[in-house]
Amino acid sequence: MIRAALIPGRPRPRHKRRLSYYDPTLVTRFRARGLNPDSLLLLSLIAVAALLRFSGRHWVAGDFSVFIQPWSRYIAAHGYFAALSDNFADYNVPYLYLLTLLTWLHTHTSISLLYLVKGLSMVFDVVLAYYAARIVGLRWADRRIAALGGLVVLLLPTVVINSSYWAQCDSIYTAFTVAGLYYLLRDRLWLSMLFFGLAIAFKLQAIFVFPLLLVLLLAGRIKLRHLTVIPAVYLTLAIPAWLAGRPLRDLVLIYADQSAEYQALSKHAPTLFAFIKPAAGVLPYFRSAGVLFTAAAVLVLAYVVVLRRIPLDRLRIVLLATTYSILVPFLLPGMHERYFMQAEVLTVIAALYLPRKLWPVPLLVQVASLMCYVPYFLDPKHPKNPMPEPVNYQLLAVLMLAALLITGANLLRPDQPAPPRTEPAVPPRPEPAAPPRTEPAARPVPEQRSPETTVAVLQPPVVI
Repeated sequence: MIRAALIPGRPRPRHKRRLSYYDPTLVTRFRARGLNPDSLLLLSLIAVAALLRFSGRHWVAGDFSVFIQPWSRYIAAHGYFAALSDNFADYNVPYLYLLTLLTWLHTHTSISLLYLVKGLSMVFDVVLAYYAARIVGLRWADRRIAALGGLVVLLLPTVVINSSYWAQCDSIYTAFTVAGLYYLLRDRLWLSMLFFGLAIAFKLQAIFVFPLLLVLLLAGRIKLRHLTVIPAVYLTLAIPAWLAGRPLRDLVLIYADQSAEYQALSKHAPTLFAFIKPAAGVLPYFRSAGVLFTAAAVLVLAYVVVLRRIPLDRLRIVLLATTYSILVPFLLPGMHERYFMQAEVLTVIAALYLPRKLWPVPLLVQVASLMCYVPYFLDPKHPKNPMPEPVNYQLLAVLMLAALLITGANLLRPDQPAPPRTEPAVPPRPEPAAPPRTEPAARPVPEQRSPETTVAVLQPPVVI
């Protein structure tokens, strides 16, 4: 059948205009009204991150009811600062300083202690996202990519749950660790060690990234005098509690005393011990073997990096820190699900350094960590949740192991080029049109007379 459009004498039908997925004039319209689309998207995502945290303001976690709230009551009942002379909490004193300040505010104002504790952790969420963006900015000069890195960290589900729902302080030491890594990448070593000292003073889990400093020391990138800043910061922060009456021995060995607090090989964490279920009588032997095996793995990786003379540029340092942040908690016994927060943040940064090769790594780590949070949101006594462990921790441990192997393989790859800092593409500015050149008017050439005529004119007349 012949179409009507092809029959002579009939008008050709008008086709509908195809809808374009991208209108290049849209950005121009926004900017004509004084609006920047990038800024609008950035503000919108920040608003989403804020609303996610605001939605969890009333959630009362078990750790807050069992630990933080009783500590606050003890501080208020024993004279605030004077209470620091007693050993009533299993956290180090820098966090107790902040908790003392929050307790005073709660006592003298109408602000809930729950809001104050969560607000403190959320402030360090912002600090953590800021320094994550700064590290990404060392790789990409485009500020939009750096802002993307900070927003992804700010919107990570585990980061949101940790601070705004559980009122935990893991974002505090993680923010200091990422800040120390940022200044380390910029070769500001003294400031870097200051932040690493703050990180380990708040919580022992910051030590998961510290093998990086050992590798840099063996490679000659840092000196031993730089590392002395870390214990100096730790001891300096212990002075107020010591002045309050706390024994110096307790302040120095507080982490050693806490190491025997939890005897379980794994506390809902995707680690190697998800596959090991020993009898209760042999748990201490497995714990000792796990610590020694972890120390051996740390030393072997450091030896391989130094022996193979892997160039420790910014890319390698980020990959090495990311590898250790996964390796150490994966092999250590007694780990909680929250102890992978440094790995969750550093894998995002590493993926933005090598997006084509490392894009699955933050997804694997985030899924493995987030699924370990699920049992805390389920009631095991509920008839719809009869299983005591609704999560397969062995499968999640496999995901974490896959992330570790991918990151380690890219770290040890000999032909891994160091990515240069990519400058943003700037459109060339149009050069102003040159004014038309006007040729100068030709001067009239004077008439030239022949020499004969000139001589004839100048000769005097002859008289005969």
